[in-house]
Amino acid sequence: MTNAVRAARSRRLPDPWLNGVRCGWLVVAILPGALSATGAPVIAASLVWVAWAMVAVGTLVAHPWSLTVVRFVAPLVVAHAGWRVVSASDANDVRLGSVVGFFVMLAVALVTYSASYGAPHAQAAAYGHERRHLLRPPVAVLLPLVVLWTLVAVAAGVAADAESQRIAGVAAVAAAALLGFALRRASVLARRWLVFVPAGIAVHDPLVLRDTFMVRGHDVRALHSAPADTQAFDATGTTWGIALELVLARPHDVTLSNFGARVSGTLDRLHVTSLLVAPSRPAHAAADRETQRA
Repeated sequence: MTNAVRAARSRRLPDPWLNGVRCGWLVVAILPGALSATGAPVIAASLVWVAWAMVAVGTLVAHPWSLTVVRFVAPLVVAHAGWRVVSASDANDVRLGSVVGFFVMLAVALVTYSASYGAPHAQAAAYGHERRHLLRPPVAVLLPLVVLWTLVAVAAGVAADAESQRIAGVAAVAAAALLGFALRRASVLARRWLVFVPAGIAVHDPLVLRDTFMVRGHDVRALHSAPADTQAFDATGTTWGIALELVLARPHDVTLSNFGARVSGTLDRLHVTSLLVAPSRPAHAAADRETQRA
C-alpha cells in the first residue's frame, strides 16, 4: 500500500478524538443555562454564544487553523462557565445544566490539548502523499500566549459585566482585536510539522526555521529516540518530552529564524549531520518512518 493510499484512507476513517470533542461541545448548547443565564445582558450572552460557535465550527472542520481557534477560545468559554458557577450568590441560582455544562466543556477543552486530538487537524491539510506530525511548542512561547489569553479573558469579562453600554462596547471591541492578534500569533504552533513524503523527510517549522528543512530519503541514516549524550543540533526550540534524532548521511544546511537563532544561541545558518525534532507523538512518528521505508 502506498503512502498516498494510506493517507487517503486515514482521512476517510472517523476519528474518535474528533468525534468525541464534537459531540461533547455541541451537546452543551442544549443544556439549560450551560452557556448563558436567564436575564443576562445581551452583550454578555452574545459574546458567549459567538465564542461557543467559533469553537463548534473549529471542531467540525479539521484544519491547523481550526485547531488554534479551538485550543485558544474553548478555555475562554470554560472560564466564563466556571465563573458563573462559583460566583452565584444563591445555590438556587446554580442550575444543573450550568454545572454539567461546565464540566463537559472543561473535559472537552482538556482533550483538545492532547496530541491525539491535534494529529488529525495537522493531517487534514496535508497533500495526499504527505504524513504530517505536529511538533511540540517551544517553552519560550507559552508564557506570552498565556499573557495574551489572560488579556482577552479580562477584556471579555469587562464587556460582559460592565453596567455601562459604552464601556461594554469598548471592551468587546478590545477583546475582539486582542483575540485576532492572539490567534495570528498562536497559529504558527499548528503549522509546525515533521513531514514524511515519498522522496524523504521535511521539517516545516516557521517558528524556529527560516526555511523548511528537507532531506532526501537516501540521505537519512536513521530516525530514532535521541540518546542522552546526543551531539545533534537541537531544532526543537527547547521543549519537553522525548525528542527524535534525525541522523544524516552528509552535512546539510539549516537556516534558522531570528527566534530559532536566539533560543539556540547560534548563528542563523548551520551545517549539521544530525538534528533533534520533537513530534507530539514520537512513537507514531518513528513508526510512520518505518512504514515509509517498507
